[in-house]
Amino acid sequence: MLKLEVALHGTSYSLLQRLGAVMRNGAKLFTVGATSSLVGTAATNALIYARKAVDMTSAEEVENVPILSTSVAYGVYMAISSNLRYQVLAGVIEQRMLEPLLHKHKLMLSAICFAVRTGNTYLGSLLLVDYARLVGIQKAQEEENAVLE
Repeated sequence: MLKLEVALHGTSYSLLQRLGAVMRNGAKLFTVGATSSLVGTAATNALIYARKAVDMTSAEEVENVPILSTSVAYGVYMAISSNLRYQVLAGVIEQRMLEPLLHKHKLMLSAICFAVRTGNTYLGSLLLVDYARLVGIQKAQEEENAVLE
């Protein structure tokens, strides 16, 4: 349940309920992010091992990705950034701002919501790269070039 949304007529949410819902959604997103990263990172490492076994000259070029720290980092990112961006987007921007303005123009409302959500996805990917560099699970391009030289 989204807790930045407008409450249904006749109901109201306390501040504690709203915070609890954000925390619950964050926990779900942490689980999804950490689990999918765990599977993806394990598959990546398996492919790296396979490549090293076949082509010994590439053994120094490619390094293994730490599975647990990467998975936890992506889970934290999903729980905080993705969760809060979605809560604000769906509960504040769409429901409290765009719907009241465009409730009679459903096609325009849908198009603008699509554009805003696409922008949110793009912003999320930019923030993810910066976050990954900040916590050390991805190297900056300059660092990678220095290692390869």
